[in-house]
Amino acid sequence: MPCRRSRSCSACNRSNYDLLTVPTRKYSSPIGSRAWIGTLAALTAVVALSVDMSLPAQPTLARTFHVPDSTAALTLSVFVIAFALAQLVVGFLTDAWGRRKVLLGGLAVFTLASLGCALSPSIELLIVWRGVQGIGAAAAPVVARAMVRDTQPPAGAARLLSTMLAVLAIAPMIAPTIGGALLAVFAWPMIFATLATIGFIFFGISYLTLDETLAADRRRPLSGRALVANYATFLRTPGTKLPMAIGCASFAAQFAYISDSPFVLMEGFGVSRSTYGIIFGSTALALMIGSITGGRMIRAGRSPYAMIATGGVLLALGGIATAVGTALGLGIAGFLPPMIVFFFGCALTGPSATAIAMQPVPQIAGTASAAIGFSTMTSGAIAGYLTTRIGGTSPTMFGLVTLVMGLIACALALATAARGRHAHPAHP
Repeated sequence: MPCRRSRSCSACNRSNYDLLTVPTRKYSSPIGSRAWIGTLAALTAVVALSVDMSLPAQPTLARTFHVPDSTAALTLSVFVIAFALAQLVVGFLTDAWGRRKVLLGGLAVFTLASLGCALSPSIELLIVWRGVQGIGAAAAPVVARAMVRDTQPPAGAARLLSTMLAVLAIAPMIAPTIGGALLAVFAWPMIFATLATIGFIFFGISYLTLDETLAADRRRPLSGRALVANYATFLRTPGTKLPMAIGCASFAAQFAYISDSPFVLMEGFGVSRSTYGIIFGSTALALMIGSITGGRMIRAGRSPYAMIATGGVLLALGGIATAVGTALGLGIAGFLPPMIVFFFGCALTGPSATAIAMQPVPQIAGTASAAIGFSTMTSGAIAGYLTTRIGGTSPTMFGLVTLVMGLIACALALATAARGRHAHPAHP
């Protein structure tokens, strides 16, 4: 049974909201159950589906609207930038209004914006609707992370985030294949019509099965001053910034891969659309296996600090191998295996780094979730656009980006792990 001695119990290191075991709505999933975790993981997949399903269509959009590849890539970068910025407001709103209400509103906006994308007659209008779509999508991952932090102690949060990431990794495994199939049978608008359908389904599932996890007496006042104060509290609190930076560095390389891989693989290496889906899916599979492995290691007693150190070393090794393989012109054999190692490392560092960054501020879990999401997605959007703009179809340039981000992430991970061992000497 969870401790009920106070709103903040240091003895059991629970968050301020006790873990619920009994649903309060007719069709609700018990918090912490497999159905509950699966629903949250599916919600975070909204972002991956929105990005990855459209990847095979990037060259098609450039040809259809007679624009450069970098302009077509803006449909990805604008989505991510809007998604990142919206999280700053969404996270605060979840701390003020509760998680469930904000989630449902975001999914409604996402669904309508996806229809707008499907009906866009120009690249300019498509980019605008992609921005609105990103704003709507922001609610899903912010609420998912906040709900986990509301109901779990730090080690449990890291374990559940690893499990959610393993489920989430299925989306990039299948999304490019789905997008390619839709593009082969229909035209590119069908991809966004499918996203609208997915948004509607997720809205219904969330409305029926998800309970509120933020008690009314724990909500924050709604004002501009309170918003600034919440983010200032997060940034001033020791132990939040360094693990957040780990996610920024690793996701910058991830999104550079997501954004530039259609051009590097299909045009640089000359692979087919179906082969591209297989290659992209294999890196997502590495992410899933890494997440499962990380979750099991945490259940076996490894601390989140040990996980980020191990993952950071793999990020550095993967980055070095990718840079060497592409510089030597080894083709797919010099590109794919190192990226599998890199994504495996991302799976080990990401969930634990997020849990560590959110641990010191359970009273503003929504704000913390938004700050982490904003920083990681912004770094990813910038890296993705610059890699596509400067490197284009060049595998060598992509390998250089992966090398730099992998080394930075490794240094940050080792520094965080060292601080963690100093602050928590009982951790392995």
